Amino acid sequence: MRSEMVSQENNIITIKVEFEPGEFARNIDKAARELAVKANIPGFRKGRTPRKILEMRFGKQSLYAEALELMLPDAVEEVVRDYDLQLIDEPSVKVEKMEENAPLELKLTFEVTPEITLPDLGDISVERAEAVVSDETVEGTFQEILRQNSTLRPVEDRPVEGLDTVNISYFTVIQAGDGEEERHGPDEAPLDLSEVSVRNEIRDALIGKSLNEHAEAEVTVDENYPDKELVGKTIKYEMTVTAIKERVPPALDPEFFKKILGQDCETEDAFRQELRNRIFKNEEAANQSKAEHDAVEQISGKAELLVPQTLVSRQAESMKKDDEERILRGRNITMDQYLEEIGTSMDKYNEEILARAEAIVRRSLVLDKIADDMKITVEKEDFEGEMASMASTYGIDAGHLVNSLFKDEKNLMEMANRIKYKKTVKAIMDEVKINGAGTGETESPATED
Repeated sequence: MRSEMVSQENNIITIKVEFEPGEFARNIDKAARELAVKANIPGFRKGRTPRKILEMRFGKQSLYAEALELMLPDAVEEVVRDYDLQLIDEPSVKVEKMEENAPLELKLTFEVTPEITLPDLGDISVERAEAVVSDETVEGTFQEILRQNSTLRPVEDRPVEGLDTVNISYFTVIQAGDGEEERHGPDEAPLDLSEVSVRNEIRDALIGKSLNEHAEAEVTVDENYPDKELVGKTIKYEMTVTAIKERVPPALDPEFFKKILGQDCETEDAFRQELRNRIFKNEEAANQSKAEHDAVEQISGKAELLVPQTLVSRQAESMKKDDEERILRGRNITMDQYLEEIGTSMDKYNEEILARAEAIVRRSLVLDKIADDMKITVEKEDFEGEMASMASTYGIDAGHLVNSLFKDEKNLMEMANRIKYKKTVKAIMDEVKINGAGTGETESPATED
Protein backbone atom coordinates (compact mmCIF):
# COMPACT_ATOMS: atom_id res chain seq x y z
CA MET A 1 0.00 0.00 0.00
CA ARG A 2 1.23 3.48 -0.90
CA SER A 3 -0.12 6.77 0.43
CA GLU A 4 0.45 10.49 0.01
CA MET A 5 -1.18 13.61 1.45
CA VAL A 6 -2.98 15.51 -1.27
CA SER A 7 -4.54 18.35 0.73
CA GLN A 8 -4.88 19.91 4.18
CA GLU A 9 -7.39 22.65 4.93
CA ASN A 10 -7.62 23.67 8.56
CA ASN A 11 -8.18 20.36 10.38
CA ILE A 12 -9.35 18.39 7.30
CA ILE A 13 -6.67 16.17 5.76
CA THR A 14 -7.09 14.16 2.54
CA ILE A 15 -4.73 11.28 1.82
CA LYS A 16 -4.57 9.25 -1.38
CA VAL A 17 -4.11 5.51 -0.87
CA GLU A 18 -3.20 3.01 -3.59
CA PHE A 19 -3.17 -0.79 -3.33
CA GLU A 20 -1.27 -3.06 -5.71
CA PRO A 21 -3.46 -5.09 -8.11
CA GLY A 22 -2.32 -8.35 -6.50
CA GLU A 23 -3.32 -7.22 -3.01
CA PHE A 24 -6.76 -6.19 -4.25
CA ALA A 25 -7.17 -9.50 -6.10
CA ARG A 26 -6.30 -11.52 -2.99
CA ASN A 27 -8.92 -9.69 -0.99
CA ILE A 28 -11.53 -10.21 -3.73
CA ASP A 29 -10.86 -13.96 -3.52
CA LYS A 30 -11.11 -13.79 0.29
CA ALA A 31 -14.39 -11.87 0.06
CA ALA A 32 -15.74 -14.48 -2.40
CA ARG A 33 -14.86 -17.33 -0.03
CA GLU A 34 -16.55 -15.60 2.90
CA LEU A 35 -19.62 -14.82 0.82
CA ALA A 36 -19.82 -18.44 -0.38
CA VAL A 37 -20.02 -19.57 3.26
CA LYS A 38 -22.85 -17.12 4.02
CA ALA A 39 -24.84 -17.39 0.77
CA ASN A 40 -27.55 -19.98 0.25
CA ILE A 41 -27.36 -20.76 -3.49
CA PRO A 42 -29.61 -23.58 -4.74
CA GLY A 43 -27.55 -26.49 -6.15
CA PHE A 44 -24.38 -25.65 -4.20
CA ARG A 45 -23.27 -26.53 -0.71
CA LYS A 46 -22.36 -23.60 1.55
CA GLY A 47 -18.75 -22.67 0.99
CA ARG A 48 -18.62 -24.44 -2.36
CA THR A 49 -20.26 -21.89 -4.64
CA PRO A 50 -17.86 -20.91 -7.47
CA ARG A 51 -16.88 -17.27 -7.71
CA LYS A 52 -18.45 -16.91 -11.19
CA ILE A 53 -21.81 -17.98 -9.78
CA LEU A 54 -21.47 -15.47 -6.92
CA GLU A 55 -20.64 -12.72 -9.43
CA MET A 56 -23.71 -13.62 -11.45
CA ARG A 57 -25.89 -13.65 -8.33
CA PHE A 58 -24.56 -10.58 -6.52
CA GLY A 59 -22.58 -8.69 -9.17
CA LYS A 60 -18.86 -7.98 -9.39
CA GLN A 61 -19.15 -4.61 -7.69
CA SER A 62 -20.60 -6.27 -4.60
CA LEU A 63 -17.54 -8.51 -4.37
CA TYR A 64 -15.26 -5.52 -4.88
CA ALA A 65 -17.09 -3.64 -2.09
CA GLU A 66 -16.74 -6.65 0.24
CA ALA A 67 -13.01 -6.78 -0.55
CA LEU A 68 -12.67 -3.08 0.20
CA GLU A 69 -14.40 -3.58 3.57
CA LEU A 70 -11.78 -6.21 4.41
CA MET A 71 -8.89 -3.91 3.48
CA LEU A 72 -10.03 -0.60 4.96
CA PRO A 73 -9.47 -1.12 8.74
CA ASP A 74 -5.78 -2.00 8.38
CA ALA A 75 -5.30 0.72 5.76
CA VAL A 76 -6.81 3.42 7.98
CA GLU A 77 -4.78 2.25 10.98
CA GLU A 78 -1.56 2.38 8.92
CA VAL A 79 -2.30 5.88 7.58
CA VAL A 80 -3.18 7.20 11.04
CA ARG A 81 0.07 5.77 12.39
CA ASP A 82 2.27 6.93 9.51
CA TYR A 83 0.94 10.50 9.52
CA ASP A 84 0.52 10.69 13.31
CA LEU A 85 -3.12 11.78 13.02
CA GLN A 86 -5.24 12.63 16.06
CA LEU A 87 -8.72 11.75 14.78
CA ILE A 88 -11.92 13.32 16.05
CA ASP A 89 -14.24 11.43 13.69
CA GLU A 90 -14.37 8.41 11.41
CA PRO A 91 -12.75 9.08 8.01
CA SER A 92 -14.81 9.38 4.85
CA VAL A 93 -13.84 7.14 1.93
CA LYS A 94 -14.02 8.03 -1.77
CA VAL A 95 -13.23 5.34 -4.35
CA GLU A 96 -11.22 6.83 -7.19
CA LYS A 97 -10.62 3.61 -9.11
CA MET A 98 -11.76 0.06 -8.35
CA GLU A 99 -11.17 -2.46 -11.11
CA GLU A 100 -9.78 -5.97 -11.04
CA ASN A 101 -6.19 -6.38 -12.29
CA ALA A 102 -5.59 -2.67 -11.67
CA PRO A 103 -4.47 -0.66 -8.66
CA LEU A 104 -7.23 0.18 -6.19
CA GLU A 105 -7.19 3.95 -5.61
CA LEU A 106 -8.92 5.65 -2.69
CA LYS A 107 -9.07 9.07 -1.07
CA LEU A 108 -9.42 9.07 2.71
CA THR A 109 -10.54 12.32 4.32
CA PHE A 110 -9.80 12.70 8.02
CA GLU A 111 -11.04 15.29 10.51
CA VAL A 112 -8.26 15.72 13.04
CA THR A 113 -7.51 17.77 16.12
CA PRO A 114 -6.92 21.36 14.96
CA GLU A 115 -3.68 23.24 15.22
CA ILE A 116 -3.62 25.25 18.45
CA THR A 117 -1.45 28.26 19.19
CA LEU A 118 -1.28 28.87 22.92
CA PRO A 119 -0.60 32.20 24.62
CA ASP A 120 2.48 32.55 26.79
CA LEU A 121 1.31 31.26 30.19
CA GLY A 122 3.64 33.72 31.89
CA ASP A 123 1.58 36.57 30.40
CA ILE A 124 -1.63 35.29 32.04
CA SER A 125 -2.52 37.11 35.26
CA VAL A 126 -5.28 36.15 37.70
CA GLU A 127 -6.53 37.38 41.06
CA ARG A 128 -6.73 35.12 44.10
CA ALA A 129 -8.56 36.59 47.06
CA GLU A 130 -7.36 36.07 50.60
CA ALA A 131 -9.45 33.73 52.72
CA VAL A 132 -11.07 35.69 55.55
CA VAL A 133 -13.50 34.29 58.13
CA SER A 134 -15.51 36.77 60.16
CA ASP A 135 -16.97 36.17 63.61
CA GLU A 136 -20.42 36.68 62.08
CA THR A 137 -19.81 33.84 59.61
CA VAL A 138 -18.72 31.47 62.36
CA GLU A 139 -21.72 32.41 64.51
CA GLY A 140 -24.10 32.00 61.59
CA THR A 141 -22.70 28.57 60.78
CA PHE A 142 -22.87 27.57 64.44
CA GLN A 143 -26.51 28.62 64.71
CA GLU A 144 -27.43 26.83 61.48
CA ILE A 145 -25.86 23.61 62.79
CA LEU A 146 -27.91 23.95 65.96
CA ARG A 147 -31.07 24.61 63.94
CA GLN A 148 -30.54 21.57 61.70
CA ASN A 149 -29.93 19.33 64.70
CA SER A 150 -32.67 20.65 66.91
CA THR A 151 -35.96 18.94 67.71
CA LEU A 152 -39.47 20.41 67.56
CA ARG A 153 -41.58 20.74 70.70
CA PRO A 154 -45.28 21.76 70.62
CA VAL A 155 -46.21 24.92 72.53
CA GLU A 156 -49.67 26.20 73.42
CA ASP A 157 -49.08 29.00 75.93
CA ARG A 158 -47.69 31.70 73.65
CA PRO A 159 -48.17 33.15 70.15
CA VAL A 160 -46.02 32.39 67.09
CA GLU A 161 -42.43 33.65 67.08
CA GLY A 162 -40.02 34.12 64.18
CA LEU A 163 -38.05 30.90 64.66
CA ASP A 164 -41.06 28.62 65.13
CA THR A 165 -42.42 25.98 62.83
CA VAL A 166 -46.19 26.23 62.44
CA ASN A 167 -48.82 24.00 60.92
CA ILE A 168 -51.50 25.88 59.04
CA SER A 169 -54.77 25.13 57.35
CA TYR A 170 -55.30 27.56 54.51
CA PHE A 171 -57.41 28.64 51.55
CA THR A 172 -55.81 30.08 48.42
CA VAL A 173 -57.72 32.91 46.76
CA ILE A 174 -56.56 34.05 43.32
CA GLN A 175 -57.63 37.51 42.20
CA ALA A 176 -58.57 37.42 38.49
CA GLY A 177 -58.26 40.43 36.21
CA ASP A 178 -62.03 40.86 35.94
CA GLY A 179 -62.41 41.18 39.70
CA GLU A 180 -63.66 37.62 40.26
CA GLU A 181 -61.93 35.23 42.66
CA GLU A 182 -60.85 31.61 42.38
CA ARG A 183 -60.92 29.89 45.77
CA HIS A 184 -59.01 26.67 46.46
CA GLY A 185 -58.64 24.61 49.64
CA PRO A 186 -58.53 24.02 52.44
CA ASP A 187 -54.99 22.61 52.36
CA GLU A 188 -52.57 21.72 55.14
CA ALA A 189 -48.88 22.63 55.31
CA PRO A 190 -46.03 22.99 57.82
CA LEU A 191 -44.03 26.23 57.61
CA ASP A 192 -40.58 26.73 59.12
CA LEU A 193 -40.58 30.48 59.64
CA SER A 194 -36.79 30.53 59.98
CA GLU A 195 -36.42 29.42 56.34
CA VAL A 196 -35.59 32.23 53.91
CA SER A 197 -37.89 30.61 51.33
CA VAL A 198 -40.97 31.67 53.34
CA ARG A 199 -42.43 34.88 51.90
CA ASN A 200 -42.11 37.86 54.26
CA GLU A 201 -45.80 38.69 53.85
CA ILE A 202 -46.76 35.23 55.14
CA ARG A 203 -44.22 35.24 57.95
CA ASP A 204 -45.28 38.69 59.16
CA ALA A 205 -48.96 37.69 59.09
CA LEU A 206 -48.35 34.59 61.24
CA ILE A 207 -45.99 36.05 63.85
CA GLY A 208 -47.95 37.01 66.96
CA LYS A 209 -50.90 34.74 66.17
CA SER A 210 -52.02 32.19 68.74
CA LEU A 211 -53.20 28.63 68.31
CA ASN A 212 -56.41 28.41 66.20
CA GLU A 213 -56.21 32.12 65.37
CA HIS A 214 -56.74 33.32 61.78
CA ALA A 215 -54.32 35.33 59.61
CA GLU A 216 -54.38 36.68 56.06
CA ALA A 217 -51.55 37.53 53.69
CA GLU A 218 -51.48 38.80 50.12
CA VAL A 219 -48.54 38.15 47.79
CA THR A 220 -47.86 39.15 44.20
CA VAL A 221 -46.56 36.30 42.04
CA ASP A 222 -43.15 37.25 40.63
CA GLU A 223 -41.88 36.52 37.13
CA ASN A 224 -39.81 33.50 38.18
CA TYR A 225 -42.88 31.49 39.19
CA PRO A 226 -43.19 28.27 37.08
CA ASP A 227 -46.87 28.79 36.25
CA LYS A 228 -46.63 31.79 33.92
CA GLU A 229 -50.41 32.31 33.95
CA LEU A 230 -50.14 33.41 37.61
CA VAL A 231 -47.24 35.85 37.12
CA GLY A 232 -48.25 39.35 38.21
CA LYS A 233 -51.45 38.21 39.89
CA THR A 234 -52.26 38.71 43.58
CA ILE A 235 -52.81 35.60 45.71
CA LYS A 236 -54.46 35.84 49.13
CA TYR A 237 -53.84 33.17 51.75
CA GLU A 238 -56.46 32.76 54.47
CA MET A 239 -54.65 30.82 57.19
CA THR A 240 -55.49 29.22 60.51
CA VAL A 241 -52.69 28.25 62.91
CA THR A 242 -53.26 24.58 63.87
CA ALA A 243 -49.97 23.92 65.68
CA ILE A 244 -47.01 25.90 67.00
CA LYS A 245 -43.67 24.17 67.53
CA GLU A 246 -40.49 25.64 68.94
CA ARG A 247 -36.99 24.40 68.30
CA VAL A 248 -35.12 22.70 71.13
CA PRO A 249 -31.36 22.90 70.48
CA PRO A 250 -29.15 19.84 71.05
CA ALA A 251 -27.00 19.46 74.13
CA LEU A 252 -23.59 21.02 73.51
CA ASP A 253 -21.50 18.11 74.72
CA PRO A 254 -18.53 16.09 73.35
CA GLU A 255 -20.88 13.50 71.83
CA PHE A 256 -22.66 16.14 69.75
CA PHE A 257 -19.38 17.81 68.73
CA LYS A 258 -17.99 14.47 67.52
CA LYS A 259 -21.18 13.73 65.60
CA ILE A 260 -20.83 17.00 63.66
CA LEU A 261 -17.04 17.10 63.22
CA GLY A 262 -16.26 13.40 62.91
CA GLN A 263 -13.49 13.83 65.47
CA ASP A 264 -13.13 14.23 69.22
CA CYS A 265 -13.86 17.69 70.60
CA GLU A 266 -14.39 18.49 74.27
CA THR A 267 -15.58 22.10 74.57
CA GLU A 268 -17.80 24.58 72.77
CA ASP A 269 -14.83 26.93 72.27
CA ALA A 270 -12.83 24.14 70.62
CA PHE A 271 -15.86 23.29 68.47
CA ARG A 272 -16.21 26.88 67.30
CA GLN A 273 -12.48 27.08 66.56
CA GLU A 274 -12.66 23.92 64.42
CA LEU A 275 -15.64 25.40 62.57
CA ARG A 276 -13.55 28.50 61.89
CA ASN A 277 -10.66 26.40 60.61
CA ARG A 278 -12.90 24.42 58.28
CA ILE A 279 -14.67 27.50 56.96
CA PHE A 280 -11.27 29.06 56.34
CA LYS A 281 -10.06 26.02 54.40
CA ASN A 282 -13.26 25.93 52.35
CA GLU A 283 -12.92 29.63 51.57
CA GLU A 284 -9.28 29.15 50.66
CA ALA A 285 -10.18 26.25 48.35
CA ALA A 286 -12.98 28.27 46.75
CA ASN A 287 -10.63 31.20 46.09
CA GLN A 288 -8.07 28.86 44.56
CA SER A 289 -10.74 27.20 42.43
CA LYS A 290 -11.92 30.58 41.12
CA ALA A 291 -8.37 31.61 40.27
CA GLU A 292 -7.86 28.32 38.43
CA HIS A 293 -11.12 28.79 36.53
CA ASP A 294 -10.15 32.35 35.57
CA ALA A 295 -6.72 31.21 34.37
CA VAL A 296 -8.15 28.42 32.21
CA GLU A 297 -10.80 30.76 30.76
CA GLN A 298 -8.18 33.39 29.90
CA ILE A 299 -5.90 30.85 28.22
CA SER A 300 -8.81 29.30 26.33
CA GLY A 301 -10.00 32.72 25.15
CA LYS A 302 -6.54 33.82 23.97
CA ALA A 303 -5.63 30.53 22.27
CA GLU A 304 -5.84 30.51 18.49
CA LEU A 305 -7.72 27.54 17.02
CA LEU A 306 -10.63 26.63 14.79
CA VAL A 307 -13.07 24.69 16.96
CA PRO A 308 -14.33 21.63 15.00
CA GLN A 309 -18.10 21.70 14.62
CA THR A 310 -18.15 17.91 14.70
CA LEU A 311 -17.00 17.98 18.33
CA VAL A 312 -19.35 20.86 19.16
CA SER A 313 -22.36 18.98 17.77
CA ARG A 314 -21.36 15.82 19.62
CA GLN A 315 -20.96 17.74 22.91
CA ALA A 316 -24.26 19.56 22.42
CA GLU A 317 -26.15 16.32 21.78
CA SER A 318 -24.68 14.80 24.93
CA MET A 319 -25.68 17.87 26.98
CA LYS A 320 -29.21 17.86 25.55
CA LYS A 321 -29.59 14.18 26.36
CA ASP A 322 -28.45 14.81 29.94
CA ASP A 323 -30.93 17.69 30.27
CA GLU A 324 -33.80 15.59 28.92
CA GLU A 325 -33.03 12.71 31.29
CA ARG A 326 -32.69 15.03 34.30
CA ILE A 327 -35.97 16.82 33.56
CA LEU A 328 -37.81 13.55 32.96
CA ARG A 329 -36.38 12.04 36.15
CA GLY A 330 -36.93 15.10 38.33
CA ARG A 331 -40.15 16.53 36.90
CA ASN A 332 -41.56 13.68 34.77
CA ILE A 333 -42.15 16.07 31.87
CA THR A 334 -40.70 16.37 28.36
CA MET A 335 -38.16 18.95 27.24
CA ASP A 336 -40.84 20.75 25.21
CA GLN A 337 -43.07 20.99 28.28
CA TYR A 338 -40.18 22.25 30.40
CA LEU A 339 -39.22 24.95 27.89
CA GLU A 340 -42.83 26.07 27.74
CA GLU A 341 -42.88 26.31 31.54
CA ILE A 342 -39.81 28.55 31.69
CA GLY A 343 -41.00 30.64 28.76
CA THR A 344 -38.32 29.91 26.16
CA SER A 345 -38.25 28.30 22.71
CA MET A 346 -36.46 25.22 21.44
CA ASP A 347 -34.50 27.42 19.00
CA LYS A 348 -33.21 29.61 21.84
CA TYR A 349 -32.40 26.55 23.95
CA ASN A 350 -30.45 24.97 21.06
CA GLU A 351 -28.59 28.23 20.50
CA GLU A 352 -27.55 28.40 24.15
CA ILE A 353 -26.55 24.73 24.21
CA LEU A 354 -24.36 25.16 21.13
CA ALA A 355 -22.62 28.19 22.65
CA ARG A 356 -21.92 26.31 25.87
CA ALA A 357 -20.79 23.22 23.95
CA GLU A 358 -18.35 25.25 21.85
CA ALA A 359 -16.84 26.79 24.99
CA ILE A 360 -16.43 23.35 26.56
CA VAL A 361 -14.82 21.86 23.43
CA ARG A 362 -12.47 24.83 23.05
CA ARG A 363 -11.40 24.59 26.70
CA SER A 364 -10.91 20.82 26.45
CA LEU A 365 -8.77 21.07 23.31
CA VAL A 366 -6.64 23.82 24.85
CA LEU A 367 -6.07 21.85 28.06
CA ASP A 368 -5.15 18.74 26.06
CA LYS A 369 -2.65 20.80 24.10
CA ILE A 370 -1.09 22.17 27.30
CA ALA A 371 -0.95 18.66 28.78
CA ASP A 372 0.79 17.35 25.67
CA ASP A 373 3.28 20.23 25.59
CA MET A 374 4.06 19.74 29.28
CA LYS A 375 4.14 15.95 28.86
CA ILE A 376 1.57 15.46 31.62
CA THR A 377 0.59 11.81 32.04
CA VAL A 378 -1.52 9.79 34.45
CA GLU A 379 0.53 7.24 36.37
CA LYS A 380 -0.35 4.38 38.71
CA GLU A 381 0.42 6.45 41.80
CA ASP A 382 -2.00 9.13 40.55
CA PHE A 383 -4.80 6.58 40.49
CA GLU A 384 -3.84 5.31 43.93
CA GLY A 385 -3.83 8.82 45.39
CA GLU A 386 -7.19 9.71 43.82
CA MET A 387 -8.82 6.51 45.04
CA ALA A 388 -7.43 6.94 48.55
CA SER A 389 -8.89 10.44 48.62
CA MET A 390 -12.29 9.23 47.37
CA ALA A 391 -12.34 6.37 49.86
CA SER A 392 -11.62 8.78 52.71
CA THR A 393 -14.24 11.29 51.53
CA TYR A 394 -17.03 8.74 51.17
CA GLY A 395 -15.99 6.52 54.06
CA ILE A 396 -15.62 3.34 51.99
CA ASP A 397 -12.95 0.69 51.71
CA ALA A 398 -10.24 1.62 49.18
CA GLY A 399 -9.85 -1.97 48.00
CA HIS A 400 -13.57 -2.24 47.28
CA LEU A 401 -13.41 1.03 45.36
CA VAL A 402 -10.48 -0.21 43.26
CA ASN A 403 -12.29 -3.43 42.36
CA SER A 404 -15.44 -1.56 41.38
CA LEU A 405 -13.55 1.02 39.34
CA PHE A 406 -11.51 -1.38 37.27
CA LYS A 407 -14.60 -3.39 36.31
CA ASP A 408 -16.03 -0.37 34.50
CA GLU A 409 -13.91 0.99 31.66
CA LYS A 410 -16.03 4.15 31.41
CA ASN A 411 -15.48 5.01 35.09
CA LEU A 412 -11.78 4.29 34.69
CA MET A 413 -11.50 6.68 31.74
CA GLU A 414 -13.47 9.36 33.57
CA MET A 415 -11.12 9.12 36.54
CA ALA A 416 -8.06 9.26 34.26
CA ASN A 417 -9.42 12.38 32.57
CA ARG A 418 -10.22 13.97 35.93
CA ILE A 419 -6.70 13.30 37.23
CA LYS A 420 -5.13 14.63 34.03
CA TYR A 421 -7.26 17.77 34.27
CA LYS A 422 -6.17 18.39 37.87
CA LYS A 423 -2.50 17.89 37.04
CA THR A 424 -2.75 20.16 34.01
CA VAL A 425 -4.44 22.95 35.95
CA LYS A 426 -1.85 22.65 38.71
CA ALA A 427 0.92 22.97 36.13
CA ILE A 428 -0.82 26.02 34.65
CA MET A 429 -1.04 27.71 38.06
CA ASP A 430 2.70 27.19 38.51
CA GLU A 431 3.28 29.25 35.34
CA VAL A 432 0.73 32.09 35.48
CA LYS A 433 0.97 35.24 37.57
CA ILE A 434 -1.22 35.20 40.68
CA ASN A 435 -2.09 38.54 42.23
CA GLY A 436 -3.84 39.35 45.48
CA ALA A 437 -3.37 39.22 49.20
CA GLY A 438 -3.47 35.44 49.20
CA THR A 439 -0.52 34.87 46.86
CA GLY A 440 2.00 34.04 49.52
CA GLU A 441 2.04 31.50 52.31
CA THR A 442 -1.31 31.83 54.04
CA GLU A 443 -1.69 30.72 57.61
CA SER A 444 -4.94 29.18 58.76
CA PRO A 445 -6.56 30.58 61.91
CA ALA A 446 -4.76 29.64 65.06
CA THR A 447 -5.89 26.41 66.65
CA GLU A 448 -6.05 25.61 70.30
CA ASP A 449 -3.13 23.84 71.86
